[in-house]
Amino acid sequence: MEVWIYGARPVEELLRRRPRQVRELLLARQDQTGRRLEATAAQQRIPARRCRPAEIAERTRTPSHQGVAARAPLPEYLDWDGLRGRWRGLTVARLLVLDCIQDPQNLGALLRVADGAGALAVILPQDRSAGLSPAVLSASAGAGEWVPVTRVVNLRRALEKLKQEGFWIVAADPGGERDYREAAYAEKTALVIGSEGTGIRPLVLRACDLRVRIPLRGQVKSLNAAAAAGIILFEMAGQAAGTPKAAPSPSSLPSG
Repeated sequence: MEVWIYGARPVEELLRRRPRQVRELLLARQDQTGRRLEATAAQQRIPARRCRPAEIAERTRTPSHQGVAARAPLPEYLDWDGLRGRWRGLTVARLLVLDCIQDPQNLGALLRVADGAGALAVILPQDRSAGLSPAVLSASAGAGEWVPVTRVVNLRRALEKLKQEGFWIVAADPGGERDYREAAYAEKTALVIGSEGTGIRPLVLRACDLRVRIPLRGQVKSLNAAAAAGIILFEMAGQAAGTPKAAPSPSSLPSG
């Protein structure tokens, strides 16, 4: 099904990633960005049309369209076999697992963090979770075009399958037994982030090998999901790029 994807960066990344799927481009801006998008559309032989901002707002159903919209299908979800193919042959593999993130803005921000930190993919539950949408792509600033997303029926079962593939499962938990900076992250690690309201569900948390916390110095004792994911994912990336800490053995890791 085709939708209207809006925002300058999301549309720019759409034209880079999936130009053949774009059916139409609407532009209501005369600046350099508008001219660049128009030129890109011409190169790709995509119909582009100048219009008023009100027309784009009507089609996208939002005033936050930045004067740009493109008609195209949403990115396809990656199935489990495709997900496994993402880490095949790799020594280091990072996944981001999201437990019941329902706000499209939060999901978009998390996709942007996953892209920036080099995560291979994002895993979502099918129920009680936001999915890919124009709002999510907009909030991701185009990262949603590049980060593969897999939806699973049972998140706990998916974590068990990841363990069978050699992944350590790490939960971001304010009550975690280890500071995130002191943890040694395995070469294959899946980071689980819970919703900002209720955190990680107990059954999902019990499937994790290790719970890490982010020490906070202020009066508010929590971070939003994207900030927490970014802090830990970039720590993982730093360890992979530098000298890794000694990884604990499976028997030494608390199960949560």
